[in-house]
Amino acid sequence: MAGSTGARVGSGVGGGGVATALGAVAILGTLALTGAGCRERVLTADDAGPAGASDGRVGAAPPPTQPTAPLAAVLSGVEPPPTRLAYTSGSFVELVAAARPAVVALRARAPVKSGPAAMLPGAPDAVADVALGTGFLIDSKGPHILTTDRIASAAGELVAVLSDGSEAPAKLIGRDPRLDLALLSVELPAALRVPALPLGNSDQLAVGEWLVVLGNAFGDEVTATAGLVSATGREAAASIAPGPAMGFRTMLQTDARIHRGNSGGPVLSTAGQVVGVALATSDRPTELSFAIPINRVREVLDSLRDHGQVTRAWLGALVKPVTVQQATALGLPRPTGALVTQLVAGSPAASSPLRVGDVVLRWDGRDVDHRTLPWLVAGTAPGRPVPVTVRRGAASLDLEVTTAPMPQ
Repeated sequence: MAGSTGARVGSGVGGGGVATALGAVAILGTLALTGAGCRERVLTADDAGPAGASDGRVGAAPPPTQPTAPLAAVLSGVEPPPTRLAYTSGSFVELVAAARPAVVALRARAPVKSGPAAMLPGAPDAVADVALGTGFLIDSKGPHILTTDRIASAAGELVAVLSDGSEAPAKLIGRDPRLDLALLSVELPAALRVPALPLGNSDQLAVGEWLVVLGNAFGDEVTATAGLVSATGREAAASIAPGPAMGFRTMLQTDARIHRGNSGGPVLSTAGQVVGVALATSDRPTELSFAIPINRVREVLDSLRDHGQVTRAWLGALVKPVTVQQATALGLPRPTGALVTQLVAGSPAASSPLRVGDVVLRWDGRDVDHRTLPWLVAGTAPGRPVPVTVRRGAASLDLEVTTAPMPQ
């Protein structure tokens, strides 16, 4: 039936041909939206039967007519592959239910000011409360809690409120103020078996994907907000320079609501994996929402757990992406590597063999581009000579550079 429908619509420029094609797109869009964030299956001819009819409930799929296809395939009359559509209730209920036991509320032993309670309507900004924010359990050689540094450093003694309402002391074992990240250790009751949340891959996210942000500011219940990936941070001209904090251009941006209550909580993909740590910047509804990409967190977890801090290296070379024209001029088969545009005066790069105009192709044996190079440099042990391959003119050169500790 799908093939005959496509041929008929494709051959009918006048009459109902285009209208039928546009109707197919409308049905496809409606089904995709009502099932956003849920499981997927392949739509077949069986779905045209009475079982697919709508019962009028909110979230129920509209009555299907025939399996639909993308507009281009319908107009061309080509037999399209099976279309994947989301289905079931059109909510994130199952995802939230599975993840909520690993979400904890973080409290102080004594009241602190400007915690989540300060964002409640009518509350003065200086209101004092024991609530600090949210954290979540991860499996990193023992029960640990990830949260933001701003939350963890707000009080000398921390308490984690677990999913069953019980409380457990939480010990701060590692801080990274530049990423606004903190790692806590916690002793769980023997009878409480809480699965840690799995960590995903934030580099695989694409703009337009769904995200769910969980929080538990007061220990009463887990709250959830949902939104789209607005920006991944991967396309920004990456530069890790000395300063108090990482730039928001390297963060995930979402239109999901993130406030002081769910700051520090997990940002989940629709697969239920953590792809970021929620980061509150303001309680104003119009403020942008950001999250620390989980791949940045992975890079510092061992240092936080084993050393309590993160020591980063610094090179002092500013880089940009290589364009197609530049790659052609240099004889590169494709645009790749990181183009050096500036060497900061007094930096390790300024006294190294690097030159402005070099294209860094490999760093310590790994292929790089303008996004990955700054992070690889930052993760290098300061003071260690590092082999670097660059393209200079028409020649490839093997150099050696030495980084220095990143100034604070």
